[in-house]
Amino acid sequence: MPVKLLSTIFLALLLSNGNPSFAQSPTSAAQRFNIFVKGDATLQSNETEGPIAVGGNVTTNQYQISFDKQHGALFVNGASIGLAVRGAVKLNNGSLTVNGDNYVKIGNCSPSDASGTSLKVWYKDNNNAASTIRITETSKQYWETPNITINANINTWSPSVSETVNPVCENVFGTGANQIDIEGAFTGFIKRSNQLKEMADNLPIRDQNGNIMASAPMGPYLDPNVIGNNPKIIVDPNKINVLTVSAAVWNKIGNANIEGIPQGPQLGQTTPPNTNFGLIINIVDFPTFCGLSGSNKINFPGFGGLSDPQGSYVIYNFPDATKGITLGGNAQISGTIFAPQADVVKENNGNINGQIIAKSFVHKSDEVHFWPFLPSIPEPVDKKIDATASSKCLKNASWLDYAVTPNYDAAGQTAKIEWINSEGKVIQEDSDLPLTGSLLFPGVAVDINGNGISWPGYKLENSKWVEDPSDRYGSLREDGATIRVTVTPSTVVNITFPASTTTCFTTPPPSTALPVTLAYFTAQNVNCNAELKWKVTESKNFSHFEVERSSDAKTYNVVARIDYDAKKATYSFNDTPFSSESVPVKSYYYRLKQVDNDETFEYSAIRNVQAGSCDARLAVDFFPNPTQDEMNVRSFSPVKKIEIFTLEGKQVYKAMPVTAQTEIKVNVQAFTQGMYIVNVVNGEGKYSSKVLKK
Repeated sequence: MPVKLLSTIFLALLLSNGNPSFAQSPTSAAQRFNIFVKGDATLQSNETEGPIAVGGNVTTNQYQISFDKQHGALFVNGASIGLAVRGAVKLNNGSLTVNGDNYVKIGNCSPSDASGTSLKVWYKDNNNAASTIRITETSKQYWETPNITINANINTWSPSVSETVNPVCENVFGTGANQIDIEGAFTGFIKRSNQLKEMADNLPIRDQNGNIMASAPMGPYLDPNVIGNNPKIIVDPNKINVLTVSAAVWNKIGNANIEGIPQGPQLGQTTPPNTNFGLIINIVDFPTFCGLSGSNKINFPGFGGLSDPQGSYVIYNFPDATKGITLGGNAQISGTIFAPQADVVKENNGNINGQIIAKSFVHKSDEVHFWPFLPSIPEPVDKKIDATASSKCLKNASWLDYAVTPNYDAAGQTAKIEWINSEGKVIQEDSDLPLTGSLLFPGVAVDINGNGISWPGYKLENSKWVEDPSDRYGSLREDGATIRVTVTPSTVVNITFPASTTTCFTTPPPSTALPVTLAYFTAQNVNCNAELKWKVTESKNFSHFEVERSSDAKTYNVVARIDYDAKKATYSFNDTPFSSESVPVKSYYYRLKQVDNDETFEYSAIRNVQAGSCDARLAVDFFPNPTQDEMNVRSFSPVKKIEIFTLEGKQVYKAMPVTAQTEIKVNVQAFTQGMYIVNVVNGEGKYSSKVLKK
């Protein structure tokens, strides 16, 4: 038969600082918005000195947005957008004032529920004069509060704004050009937050005299007891510095001195003066900290030696905070708060000199100054393996040729190949293999000259080779077998056991000429029927075929007899096991018994037909999907094993029920938001599904 080439590509995400694919700021998707929130925001008090983008609704109070429009993040028809809201605005109290000739965009000015206020935009005042633009409740007058005041008139921008030209009531969120892709941004932020967490620590916390502590020379610093009073941090200005601390450690520090940070940028600069430096502070174990303290308030330490502009070099990453974070303490915070999965509340008595990137945000005190995080942090490379495999028959022996091609330097590495049958069982493992080579199929043996002398699924009995259902290697002859190739990541490749030909046999060669020779024998699931087809190329003294079926590849029953017709080359038979049999079966196995006129016979190769979705009783249900707190798994037969993996292949859950459970509940509250792969093994086989954790 012609060699069948089957290939697959498996993408494995490996976090590696040494193989950057490209470098950019982790906050770049925020487009330099100073406050960038996926959900709702409450602007309670008192000011931000940079633009705001909110993916949900905004509640306004007495508040200011003030910055130079030349430093704007998003421009629509020449107008710098100081406040962009995808949802509605709830005018609660006072006047939210937008200064600096900056403009406002609101996605929903006429909400149908209590999520916001029905708004009227006054492009001209009550005397129809081009005055300060105001946004009030529909029933209110121009001068009444609460309102939003844009400290500019309609002629500030060119063209002049109006209800029909560059209106306030316009959604600027989406995936199109010059739009804010809030969903895509936060998908990327969560990924980047986890990548930052995985970066190796290279910055020690020192004692107050600047000495490295012998008991804790390098982080991660997880135990508050190892940190003394007034610790010191001395950064290396020529590299990206990484410090990982638990929330409990960070909350305890109180005051600290920091040395070595380069001069900060000028306001509005998009490239830092020192392009080699950055400071990543990973604040981890936040759920544990909240549980032990009974509060989500974390007090930030006061840092000596860290000015406002230098905040553009610093990012505080909260990778495992998925609920609330209240920023407390009596010091200003110089650096960006990077908490893409958390509801952030600012309560600290001091300004924040950096960005706020959060799931939601409540601004209760002091100011947020416009110092976006500027350093470029290399993203890990997506390591990839290309694996190919092809089967062949050579001198009556079955071989597999394979090749593994990594997209990275794999010098000196070896491969492991696991042979897996259609039921997902590992039949054999071969290790320490070169990345390219040839292997005999398990169960095949050859003599010194390479001639086949043993075949999978057969045994020698009374000097005659007969099929052996108990031989585990025989299952690799069936359709659906695969190999799993592992170098650093792993990948799965489909394989096909090569068929016998008139010149090369992959089953024991006959002692005499076969009564019939087949060009092919196939079995497929077609519209939930098993469709068998085969073709005869040679025959001599041949009588008939008997179609045999099995549910376990061991015990076969005759389901049809088809007489040989010398004038006919192709044959077919349709079987209906999925609808006619009372017991559900995941796979049926077929073979042809080829009977001669003298009643001698030979068997064909075995072909496999899988039920797929043809029998609803075999399905495994995963619900609800998406889920937030609990996932249910419902199976026809008792569950033997359930595993949950991240898309990067990290196992986060495993259970092997000891009782005959057909329905299992899994608590996923602690899981990070994102997509997971759930694998379930039951009596019928292995099932997989993707489940989204909200």
